[in-house]
Amino acid sequence: MNAENKKVLKKHDLSGLSENELQVLLLQNDPFFLPDTCHFYNKKGYHCKQQDNCNKLHVCRHFLHGKCKFLRCVVSHNLLDEHASRVLETVGIDGKIASNFQAIYDYKHLEFNREQKKVYVHNYRNDYWKKPAVQRTKEPKTTSETVQCMLDVPPSEGPSSTVPAQSQDLLPTGTRDKDKGKENGFDSRAVVSMEIPSSTVPAHSQDQLPTGVGNKNKGKKDSSSDEASKDNKTDNCDEICLFYVWKYCKNKDKCESVHYHLPYKWEIRDGLNWRELPMMEEIEKAYCDPKNSSLPSRNINFQTMTCCSSLVRRLSTPSSVLKPTFLLTTEWIWYWKNNQDKWIEYGEQEEGNSTTSPSSAVIENLYQADPGVTVAFQAGQHQYELNFKEMTQTNTSFKTQRQVCRRPKFVSSEDVQKIKTGSQRDSSIPNQTCPSHWDASALPDLGYKAVVISNATSEYNEIKQLFHQTMKNYSIHKIQRIQNPSLWKVFQWQKEKMKREKGGKEVQEKRLFHGTDVTSMETICNLNFDWRICGSNGTNYGKGSYFARDACYSHAYCQATLQGHFMFVARVLVGDYVKGKTTYVRPPVKCADKLWLYDSCVDDELNPSVFVVFEKHQIYPEYIIEYKEERIREQKVAGIREQRETGIREQRETGIREQKETGIRVSREEGKKCVIS
Repeated sequence: MNAENKKVLKKHDLSGLSENELQVLLLQNDPFFLPDTCHFYNKKGYHCKQQDNCNKLHVCRHFLHGKCKFLRCVVSHNLLDEHASRVLETVGIDGKIASNFQAIYDYKHLEFNREQKKVYVHNYRNDYWKKPAVQRTKEPKTTSETVQCMLDVPPSEGPSSTVPAQSQDLLPTGTRDKDKGKENGFDSRAVVSMEIPSSTVPAHSQDQLPTGVGNKNKGKKDSSSDEASKDNKTDNCDEICLFYVWKYCKNKDKCESVHYHLPYKWEIRDGLNWRELPMMEEIEKAYCDPKNSSLPSRNINFQTMTCCSSLVRRLSTPSSVLKPTFLLTTEWIWYWKNNQDKWIEYGEQEEGNSTTSPSSAVIENLYQADPGVTVAFQAGQHQYELNFKEMTQTNTSFKTQRQVCRRPKFVSSEDVQKIKTGSQRDSSIPNQTCPSHWDASALPDLGYKAVVISNATSEYNEIKQLFHQTMKNYSIHKIQRIQNPSLWKVFQWQKEKMKREKGGKEVQEKRLFHGTDVTSMETICNLNFDWRICGSNGTNYGKGSYFARDACYSHAYCQATLQGHFMFVARVLVGDYVKGKTTYVRPPVKCADKLWLYDSCVDDELNPSVFVVFEKHQIYPEYIIEYKEERIREQKVAGIREQRETGIREQRETGIREQKETGIRVSREEGKKCVIS
């Protein structure tokens, strides 16, 4: 290999591949380097007069281009039969390389049909049954070179519409005609009846069922369909179930995630299926070290994710920033390469340099939000741009560029057992970072717990005093603390991010009030404030979540119930704010370079009483106050007092009147006695 070719390979990060691996890579991307397909075999009734003496491939030409529209094609898709192997050997392609081609092309064929199925199902429903019955047995012709293939069932009907090619070719020659139109429950008039020569069935499919099983399975559910659906689920999912790796998943086979006993799994592509790689812990340990671009002892290239010429993939549990309340999540570490080709973890200080960059947790949060975005950040006096797509870090002033790498934190199988038995705590467990005054017995794995605060505590009195500054005529029935570990951790990450953006300066944080209807409270406690979900009562200062300095302002938006009123007290990172406008959907930019935005909007910059926040990670719903109006009770007490006083007064007046009347009566009687005597 000359120097120019080596230079090209190095430029595209392919210098680590062997000559055989390069050959596979080249041929799989351009099938025209393969021997030509036989024109007569593909067009003239699938029969070549030269038969075994033909020096061209007796294989479906559309299959080699990755564009065969039929899951069950009459023309062979097998590169490993005797004739095809002999033709390939004439151009230097041995059986090992051919088997890799077979796996790659099978995979491409399956993926192509998956993509086509959405459009094809729609067209088939609308157009197929409009045709006369006589025409239904004819395949539509697009061009003169269209390959005629057999389609047993409309894609919109029956289980075999979703079965891959290798599952539909299980029955040997001669068993199809007897069972067609019955076992799959579709109209036999729509079937193109044609026997498939045994030479056209792939080698890995011919020996899976004995001759004659078609009649036995008539009317029964095809087990190959179930297996195919499981394979499809595994193909489409690269996430390991957290419930299963921890203990138990109640969804069992219906779970959309992969069930495995470790938080990671390495697999290699074997034909159309993924097969587990041996020595998995060794592979994982090597991959977790950013200086390793490959594992030579296992022939695994981490950059191209290949083993020899086969595809390799890594399954893992969700990122710890997405599921902060779970154990055994994957903690991703971000690195950048310095001038000495040493990988430095983000957030760690480089030797001889006191400047620190954003932590891996902050970067991972941003990456999970949008893997294709470019993020601007500041480290010391320098401004940088981190390009997730290119995995590069660029100094915006000097335009110097550095490599960036994202690798998981290594967890051995022994570590997993220790975490599961409780003898070791994972660094991502939320109650290690929750406030010390929280009730440790009320920290849920998911969602929140509402804890009633005693009215004898300083915490209660602090919230009560803040509330009564503008709500003196209302009495508090109870205050509940919202303990949601996942929301709290995200709130702290956001606070750290904003602090770093301000060069280490503390972020302005306030306790503010928010009034809403009772139906939205459960959603807020679980998922945080989101004006798109919970609604918005006004947009005078922007389309976001509104908070008030004064409880009396938020009271106007609280819904009255039989128990009273309910109001949120939230921690809000208001940061740097500016007066809002009704058209804002985010805070405006601070300066001309448009790299930095304000953190929130307000009604008045000099004396703000209303704050608008557009990013929910800047908010934590901390308390719910349940309260009632005090004036009603005072009126009742005053009424009772007045009634009592009126009664006493009336009693006194009645007594005086009776005394006067008695005195007059006595005087009259005494006068009468004197006259008689």
